[in-house]
Amino acid sequence: MMLNIPRLFVFGLITVVRRSCAFLENTDKEVTEPPKIAIIGGGIGGTSASYFLSELFGDDAILDLYEADTIGGRLATIPIGERKYEVGGSIIHPKNEYMVKFASKFGLAKRAECSSRMGLFNGEEYVFKDSDWSFVTIMKLLWRYGLDAYRLEELTESMLGSFGKIYRLQEEGHAYEDVGSLLSAMDPTFLKMTHSPTASWLKGLGFHDLMINELVMAVTQCNYGQTPDIQAFVGAISVAGADSDLWAVDGGNRRVPEELLKASRAALLKRLVTEISFKEDGRFTVASVDSEMPFKHLFVEGNSAAIPEVEEQISQPQDYDIVIIATPLTEDKSNIKFTNFTEELKFPGRYERIVCTMVQGKLVPETLKFTDDDPLDEILVTNPRLIFNSFGKQFPVDLEDCSENLPDVWKIFSPNPLPEEQLNIFFKERNSTHVIDWLAYPHYESDQEMAKFVLTPGMYHVNAIEWAGSAMEMEIIGAKNVALLAYKYWKKDPNAGRKTIKDEL
Repeated sequence: MMLNIPRLFVFGLITVVRRSCAFLENTDKEVTEPPKIAIIGGGIGGTSASYFLSELFGDDAILDLYEADTIGGRLATIPIGERKYEVGGSIIHPKNEYMVKFASKFGLAKRAECSSRMGLFNGEEYVFKDSDWSFVTIMKLLWRYGLDAYRLEELTESMLGSFGKIYRLQEEGHAYEDVGSLLSAMDPTFLKMTHSPTASWLKGLGFHDLMINELVMAVTQCNYGQTPDIQAFVGAISVAGADSDLWAVDGGNRRVPEELLKASRAALLKRLVTEISFKEDGRFTVASVDSEMPFKHLFVEGNSAAIPEVEEQISQPQDYDIVIIATPLTEDKSNIKFTNFTEELKFPGRYERIVCTMVQGKLVPETLKFTDDDPLDEILVTNPRLIFNSFGKQFPVDLEDCSENLPDVWKIFSPNPLPEEQLNIFFKERNSTHVIDWLAYPHYESDQEMAKFVLTPGMYHVNAIEWAGSAMEMEIIGAKNVALLAYKYWKKDPNAGRKTIKDEL
C-alpha cells in the first residue's frame, strides 16, 4: 500500500498549528490531564459525591466508584413473599431539599402512605396512643405534655429554618474542612448542641421531664437505638424524624443512589478496598480485591455484623489524584489500611448495633398490650431496658393502594437478636423471618467530638458528618461539601465553584 505523502504533510501541518494554538491559549495556565478520582463506598454518600463531582468537573474528571456489595449501602430492601420491603433508611423529611430535588430530577414518585396508629409503650402500659382523628390526637398530646408538645414543634421548625441555610451556602460554593465549621455556618448554636446531652439541652430550654422521658426517649430509641443522653444536635434530628409528613420513594429509597450513580457516569468497580497509600508525588494508590472472592460482608442476613475479613488475595493497585472515602472508618466498621502518610490517621468511636427483624406472620396483640378491637400499627418504647426499640407494621416499597389485601409484615428494631422463643410469643404464626444485623449509626456521646472532612490534602471523608447526625440528607450534605473541597483543591483556587445567588424579587 502506497503512502499518500501530500495528505500526510497537510495533516502534520494542521497538527502543528493546533498544538501551537493550544500552547498560546495555555501560556497563562498549566496544562494538566483530567483528574482521576476514586470514590470508596456506594451508599447515598458515595453516589451523591460522584454526582456532585460530575456536576463540578463536567467531563474533565475520571470517576471510579468502589463498592464491594450492592449500591445503596444502608438504604436497603429485601424480598418478603412476592414484594420488597425497606430494612434500612426508610423515611425522608419534606424539608430535605436534596432528596426532594433528586426524586424530582429522576422522576421518582412518592410511595403511597397509609394511615397508622402509634403508641408509646413503657413495658407495662401505653402512656400515649394516637387517635384515628388528628384533632383528638393533638388534644391528647396537649393534655399529657401541656405546651411542651407545641413548643417542641416550634423549636423543630426554627431549627429546620437554620438548617436550611446550608443549601444556599453550598449552592454559592462554600465548603468547610471540618464538621464543626459546617454546623457553625448554619447556626453557631448547632455546634454547641453537640457538646450537650439532649435531655440537658431541652431542660435548659424549659422542657419538662415527662416530655423528655417519654416522647423524646421514644424517638431517639427508634431512630438511633439510644437514649436522650446522646448529643443534642442528633437528638433534634430524631425529633424532626417524628414529623407527620415524612415520605419514601416508590420502589425503595435505594433508587436514589442508583440513579445518582447513573447520572454521575462514574465507573462502578465491584471491588473491596483494602489499602490506601500516599505517594511521593502527592497522588494516592488504592489497592483492592475482587468482591467475588470470598470474604465476610459488612451486613449479613442472619449473622452478626462484622467487618470484611479478606483472605490471602492478590490486590490490584490503582493510582488516583483525589480519593473520596464515603464509608465509616472506625475499627469496628473498616479494615482499610493507610500507609505512607506523614501523620497517623485515627478514627475514634464506634457504631451502635441495631438488629432488624422482619416477620411475615400473625401477631398476638395481647403480648404487646393491645387488642384487635383497639389496634396499633407502630409501637415506640419509653423504656430503654425493653428487648426491642420499636415494633411496626410495614408496607411494600411499591405500594400504590392502602386497601390492598396484603399479608402482615412487622419490623422490629432491637439492640440484640431476638430469641426464637420470644418471637414465638409475639407471633402465633410466622411464614418467614429475616434478620439483618447492622452496625447502623455512630454511638453518640453527650459531648461529641466533631470529625474532619479533610484527612490530608486530596483525600476526604464524607462520613465525618455522621458524628453530627446520621441521616440520608446529612450524608448528601457531607458529600456536596467534600466534592467542593476536592474541586477547590484540584483547581488550586479556594474560590473555585463559588458563585453569587441573587435573591428573586
